[in-house]
Amino acid sequence: MPDYSADQAVLSQVETLRIALPTWVISTVELVELAENAERAARDINPETADRSRRLIVEVAEWQQKLSDWQKQPLSPRLLAELRILKATLDASMDEANAAAGQLKLFD
Repeated sequence: MPDYSADQAVLSQVETLRIALPTWVISTVELVELAENAERAARDINPETADRSRRLIVEVAEWQQKLSDWQKQPLSPRLLAELRILKATLDASMDEANAAAGQLKLFD
């Protein structure tokens, strides 16, 4: 029987990700909406909102990297499947956030 002892260390951190994921998705959707509204109104967004959006993108990018790193470890098939699903969700969120950030010129 395979030894999946690395699962325990990863699972404790995955729990944090499971809790944060809905908030990140909602924040990403709000960022996309904000970008569309700012473009229609031809206005810049408030600096605090821009900072919050930048922090969201950085935090999601850090978790994407962790998920990629964990997928290289000898983990159980069940945990690897969950990591792939979480990574795909974060990848989609990041694509949307980066597109909105480009519209808002958050990183210029």
